[in-house]
Amino acid sequence: MFGEHMLNRAQRIRERKAPQFGAAGFWLAGWVILMAPGWGAAQCRGQEAKPDVGPPSNWVVPIAYNPRARLGEVDPSQEARWILKDRQINAQNNETFNHEVRQVLTPSGVNSGSHISIEYDPSYQFLTFHWVRIWRGTNSLNRLDSDKIQVSQRGLDAEELLFSSEKSALLVLEDVRMGDIIDYAYSLQGGNPVFTGRFSGRVQLQSSHPIERLTTRLLWPSARRLYVQNHGTDIPYLAVRKGGLVEFTWNLVKSPGLRSEPPLPIWYQPFPWVQLSEFQKWSDVNQLALDLFTNMAPLSPELTRKINEWKRLPEGEERVLAALRFVQDEVRYLGIESGVSGYKPADPSTVLDRRFGDCKDKSFLLVTILRALGIEAWPTLVNTRLRQTVLDLHPSATVFDHAIAQVNLGGQSYWLDATAHSQRGPLAVRSWPNYGYGLVVRPGTTALTAIAPSPALPRTTVTQYIHLGMLDQASELKVVTVAEGPDAEWLREEFATTTRDEIERWYLNYYAKFYPDIEQTAPLVYADDEEQNQIEVDEFYSVRRIWSHSPYQSYYHCWIYPANVEIAMNPPAISLRTMPLGVSYPEHQIFRAEVIVPALAVIMPDDRTIENPAFYFHRAVAIAQGKLSLEYEYRSLADAVPPEAVPTYVRQLDSAAELMGYAVASY
Repeated sequence: MFGEHMLNRAQRIRERKAPQFGAAGFWLAGWVILMAPGWGAAQCRGQEAKPDVGPPSNWVVPIAYNPRARLGEVDPSQEARWILKDRQINAQNNETFNHEVRQVLTPSGVNSGSHISIEYDPSYQFLTFHWVRIWRGTNSLNRLDSDKIQVSQRGLDAEELLFSSEKSALLVLEDVRMGDIIDYAYSLQGGNPVFTGRFSGRVQLQSSHPIERLTTRLLWPSARRLYVQNHGTDIPYLAVRKGGLVEFTWNLVKSPGLRSEPPLPIWYQPFPWVQLSEFQKWSDVNQLALDLFTNMAPLSPELTRKINEWKRLPEGEERVLAALRFVQDEVRYLGIESGVSGYKPADPSTVLDRRFGDCKDKSFLLVTILRALGIEAWPTLVNTRLRQTVLDLHPSATVFDHAIAQVNLGGQSYWLDATAHSQRGPLAVRSWPNYGYGLVVRPGTTALTAIAPSPALPRTTVTQYIHLGMLDQASELKVVTVAEGPDAEWLREEFATTTRDEIERWYLNYYAKFYPDIEQTAPLVYADDEEQNQIEVDEFYSVRRIWSHSPYQSYYHCWIYPANVEIAMNPPAISLRTMPLGVSYPEHQIFRAEVIVPALAVIMPDDRTIENPAFYFHRAVAIAQGKLSLEYEYRSLADAVPPEAVPTYVRQLDSAAELMGYAVASY
């Protein structure tokens, strides 16, 4: 059970180990925006407010584009040249001004750069366009026409299952030509009231493409404390007091583009940036979260009835598992984001009644149920990407992107994900990603809490039982796949959402790449041991003409290949690096083959082990009483390889790759 399907499986597992929940997680992740939350003018304009057209506010100091300025040489491979990115924030007025100037250089650059799209949430933000110009030489062509601004609802993000109140304001520019310079500016006023006026954000100091001038200007009320923390940079800022405000300025000229070196560790942030936060301590963030994860409404009769049902179960683990199974499987994942509701969980009774919610809704429902059952449980905020590096951040309300539940039972903490609907088994075999640290939302929390790695690790074992016929006979092939832990959860979901016929067709077509004359001889057998969270899949085939040879060979051979192990090893394309290499972790793949061979077969026993700080590889070949035994094993031991260690890692991985596959020879 591997090949194309297993390739998809390997990719899906990597993505699952790095889930991205977006803003439907508890907090809006603060990596791509700089926000000034709080009540603003947008609060009075209503949710149907459309973009306006007008001049910038008086506090803005625009940086005018000079069409006579001499621009430097450009990389011929670039589709566009970024001339200016200017962002100015007035924390007192809760307004952000954005000004961008770029030149389109190629036909594809014209295609991708001939429209302006701004996302905003009219439930608390108001968008104003100031100007849209095309510079053709020294001629300025006005392209701002309010009648041509199209506003559309983002609606459902099908991949993330999120409904958003955000809208997109789109302006398609007419008559754009290669070499034109597009110069536009707009402002956003207002912020999500969930943050009660407290500010969190970031300053971008570099991009993947060169920028002639990159600036950020922040007007900050001098009576309020602002915490500024550099990450991956020592670039200073200029701070000047002007009356009751402090003007912070970051001004970079000819900022070079930073080329990434994938794959990177999920937690690694290659771009330098500056974190801004008005929160002094994690206890301040915790207090905000406590206010949001508090429900004063009485439980509905339906929720009370369900809780009373679970109270009939023995105390402890059975109650936890029953409630968890219900919230995971009976309350579907779907998020509705609009203003405060994008951050504050819905009333648990409402979530039960409508039978859907996002991670914060489902986690709070689970916590509410468990508390009513006499079990200690707390909402916990985590960042699914930053993991242990979240400790490097200053306390902020824009750090977290997912909500889970800490459940304390029998002196043990379990970190349960109410959105993981394919989990089974007792608490001891329940898994969770390597979150590193989280904010446990409970009275008295003053720091992030370490989240121990999950004791339930993934493992997939693929065993092939092959009875090789003589050269002119058909051979029998049985494949047994056993998936454990998180791998079983993925496979359980796959079988729950894909027809059996389609899965059988995938598997058969994969093996046909190795054995063109293969046919399925019996239906696939699927067995799910939910108690151990383990799944077994058995496949049955017959292969004609399994032996092959070329005109240059005096013997026939049959090739046996450990595809699941090779896919997991995933060698990097870039080995000479300045950035760490990301490794899929934890990953554990085993391939075994038991082959009954003809008397004339030639077998060479072998045993090899390759060990690296980031992986373990073993191959064993043995022959006894006419049976060939093959075993390949790969385990990742770390989620990253330091740049200086990557060449050795790649050499050892290549050495393991050279041992992939085994040819049984027969004369």
